Amino acid sequence: MKHYALFGEHLGHSHSVPIHEAIFRRLGIRADYRLIELPGEGFEAAARSAMAELDGFNITIPYKQRIMPLLAGLDDRASRVNAVNTVTMPDRTGHNTDVHGFAWMLRRAGIDPMGQPCWVLGTGGASKAVRAALTELGAGRIHLVSRHPGAGEESYAALQECFAGVLVNCTPAGMFPHPEGCPVPPETLEDLLRRASGVADLIYNPPETRLTAAARRLGVPACTGLGMLVAQAVEAESLWQGTPMPLSLTDDVLQEVEGLL
Repeated sequence: MKHYALFGEHLGHSHSVPIHEAIFRRLGIRADYRLIELPGEGFEAAARSAMAELDGFNITIPYKQRIMPLLAGLDDRASRVNAVNTVTMPDRTGHNTDVHGFAWMLRRAGIDPMGQPCWVLGTGGASKAVRAALTELGAGRIHLVSRHPGAGEESYAALQECFAGVLVNCTPAGMFPHPEGCPVPPETLEDLLRRASGVADLIYNPPETRLTAAARRLGVPACTGLGMLVAQAVEAESLWQGTPMPLSLTDDVLQEVEGLL
């Protein structure tokens, strides 16, 4: 039996176990998948110990960069994004399947960023994968929005004034246990969304956020992050198993997991 896991600091909200178990069941793979919470202090030693027992693993915040010095190398996407969320063993190669997952989610939602301005809210590791995917999909200018903008970044005031195109939320605003949150103030939300051609929210718990619900009410294509989570997991399994996955697998697993949540 093969053994896989997710490394992270706080994993109580994770849906990764049922997603990978659904993949194993559908493909007849004898394997298990577990959550491994690793403390920030002593992370490197704890990660090395856990890695020795696994056939592959995923990594989530806040360790997508901190894992990199423990690896033997990175694939092209992980190098470009400068973040790793999947590691193949025993070669200890870092990959980034979030790029694939986000692109799959946009296509499924009917959101095409080709040639369009895209506004990405948040500057963390997830936004790096989003920007890489948008670039691969031929997006127009990509605006990075921060509450404390640095060089090359936009303020939320500029977002309100200049926004048009695709909006992507990479912040935790609206995530469980605070689903009432929203990255855009309620009093300006509808005005901003009327200028949107698509809205993607990386949050997957709850399955509908205030941001995406408001977009749908206005007829704007919108999606939340469960599709990205499933698609990146299927891509990770393809790397671990060393073979392409069936084309229908991501949709099939997504529908199954949606029924469990």
